[in-house]
Amino acid sequence: MARYILLLFICAYSFQGSAQSLSLDSCQSLAHENNKRLKEAQMNLQASELVKKNAFTNYFPKLDAGITVFKSDKKLLELGLAGTQMRLLDYANYGHISAIQPIYAGGKVRNGNRLSSLGVEINKENLTLTEDQLKVKTEELFWLSISLQEKMITLLQYEELVNTLLKDVEVSYNAGLIQKSDLLKVQLKQNELSTNKLQLQNSIDMVAMTLCQHLGIKYSEKIRFEDELLTTDLPIQYFEIHNESVVNRSEFKILSKLKRVEELKYKMIKGDILPQFAIGASGMYLDVLDNDNTSLLAFATLSIPISDWWGGGHRLKESKVHIRIAQNKIDETSELLELEMEKEYRDLNEEYQRITVSQKSVIQAEEHHKVIKDNYSAGLVNTSDLLEAQAMLQEAKDGETDALCTYKIRLANYLKSIGK
Repeated sequence: MARYILLLFICAYSFQGSAQSLSLDSCQSLAHENNKRLKEAQMNLQASELVKKNAFTNYFPKLDAGITVFKSDKKLLELGLAGTQMRLLDYANYGHISAIQPIYAGGKVRNGNRLSSLGVEINKENLTLTEDQLKVKTEELFWLSISLQEKMITLLQYEELVNTLLKDVEVSYNAGLIQKSDLLKVQLKQNELSTNKLQLQNSIDMVAMTLCQHLGIKYSEKIRFEDELLTTDLPIQYFEIHNESVVNRSEFKILSKLKRVEELKYKMIKGDILPQFAIGASGMYLDVLDNDNTSLLAFATLSIPISDWWGGGHRLKESKVHIRIAQNKIDETSELLELEMEKEYRDLNEEYQRITVSQKSVIQAEEHHKVIKDNYSAGLVNTSDLLEAQAMLQEAKDGETDALCTYKIRLANYLKSIGK
């Protein structure tokens, strides 16, 4: 009967054409390819890699070149010699090129490159974190969709039972064997199921739309999400020592790197108050007054920021405070992550126990329904008792579906919490 009802459920959509079936693995692949949040994280990583490449250029000499050319319709320079006036300079050509190589910049070039490398590492961890969050969100929406579809199958089975019962009750009522109230009870239940089916179908459609947006694909009524709710493994098989798993979390890794950023900022501030030494060379070409000249120059510069020593000391102290703040954030987050792991594992265990109870409830509800149905056929119980037994069976099956799907979601959350 269950297979027959499932066939009816599928055939109800046959007029739309062949459905596109998506498994959990297919959904994960689509989300990884198309999700907009993930694309943003990937672009942030690309941007940080370009920043790193730009920072590396600071190791090389800084080149500068320029050309100045002018031509005037009048002489710009007037000289008076022995009563004679001379007008000169109606053109000039000037060009220069220079190169400056920092020899010592207080470690700012080296530390600047380390900062840019940390930026890449932080964005890699952000990408990993986004991927983990994306995976869990995909599982949540996917299993919610599966749960609703399974509930629709159960509802259709229940509806089939009520429709069959209604036919029997109508025959009995027309034969004068039962009161009209019994007929009305079944008709009311049938109306209730029609309303529930409409609401459930709307929920199925909305979750499917949300999941399609999450996957980066266009929603279609032909899309069906399919997977089997197989027997679940014991939670202990996934258990990890929580205080040791904290270091596996991307959040912990990011905060650790952010502390390193503060430490490098301290060194950069320190570099601002240290002497700066550089060497350079320049060449110049000048063509003026019908005479051209070329000259070369080598030079060295030493800069000592004396006035910055006082203010720089306060900046260094401030930077040390930021380092302590970063460490405090690491300590607090580690504790919160460990608590999160504990909570997720307890929720996983609780859901596993709920599966066991719900499966027993289904067996008992099926047996109860069979007994009541037999008694109804023998005239030992009334219509209300049979309707109640059918409702209990539907509720038990829905409870089992909820438990199985929620377990899948709890497992995904726990694995994320331990950095798996």
